[in-house]
Amino acid sequence: MIATMNPNPQAEKRRLRRTLVEQIGYLPLEQRSAQERTLIESVPRLPGYHQAKTVLLYVSAFPEEIQTRILLEEALANGKRLVCPRVDRAAGMLRLFLVEDLNADLQPGTLRIPEPAGHCLEIEPAAVDWVLVPGIGFDSRGFRLGRGAGHYDRLLPRLRPTVPRWALAFECQWMEALPVESHDVPLDGVVFPHRRVVRNEVDSGPPPV
Repeated sequence: MIATMNPNPQAEKRRLRRTLVEQIGYLPLEQRSAQERTLIESVPRLPGYHQAKTVLLYVSAFPEEIQTRILLEEALANGKRLVCPRVDRAAGMLRLFLVEDLNADLQPGTLRIPEPAGHCLEIEPAAVDWVLVPGIGFDSRGFRLGRGAGHYDRLLPRLRPTVPRWALAFECQWMEALPVESHDVPLDGVVFPHRRVVRNEVDSGPPPV
């Protein structure tokens, strides 16, 4: 756990990104694999997921990210409408598209991140019932540290207010309090391998079973 008191939030966020990415990289492979397995298995039991017909999941692309491929496959296998984001660089925002075949519908996009291909059907944010949000660090208030582009901070307010917003994180990504700016949007909760953190309420027990 890392605490921060730096009065310059942007500078502190840059420092924390470097530190947290390094810490994830230091995780022994066996330990990381065990944590990742626990996190992936927790998703179907998170609030709102089972009832959701349309789920927004991100496609992992960076070494420090939890691998979401299994989640994408399971969502399709369970008959959910799978939506994935594509970066619109000109507009500086994320656009959402329906993905029905992971091999045919995903292709390298911005920063080589797999994104929905041009033939995919665009989906309005209001159609999403549940969302998994990526991040580098998370705190007990539900705030997340992203990569700095602000794409999800602009996307989340466009979802319906009642849509559950969750994230998965390794233990080393937990922070007591992140630096926060006015545009930062909190999540409903974050699942760590040995606890589930709900906004403003820390449950020190195991993930939901």
